[in-house]
Amino acid sequence: MPYSLCWEPGGVYKQFTGAVSGAELVRSVIEVAHDYRFDSARYEVSDYLAAESTSFDQEALNEVRAVRMAAYSRNPHARLAIVTLDPAMQQRIFSTLAARLSMDQTRIFTNLADANQWLGRSLTELA
Repeated sequence: MPYSLCWEPGGVYKQFTGAVSGAELVRSVIEVAHDYRFDSARYEVSDYLAAESTSFDQEALNEVRAVRMAAYSRNPHARLAIVTLDPAMQQRIFSTLAARLSMDQTRIFTNLADANQWLGRSLTELA
């Protein structure tokens, strides 16, 4: 599986590895959105640093956007940190996903330390 989920006391950490398809991205977003724990989560981290490649078509990104918008409207206090070094992916994510949620809710980072600081995710929360 190209992603793993780790539910923590404050939210969820999602790590992608290997080649990640649009279908796998959609599946991961639906899995988080439909979990009862998301309703009280303060954050979601989507970490792509270990992903070798990503192939997300516009249809998959539109589905992700719709699922995330519904989930974040149920829990408007949750924040989404996307961590990636890929500039093309940063642009695609920002234009398709992040631009639809407020910048108070979504940010793109190039390292976990900055993402954790923005989220207030402490080392004691990490599983």
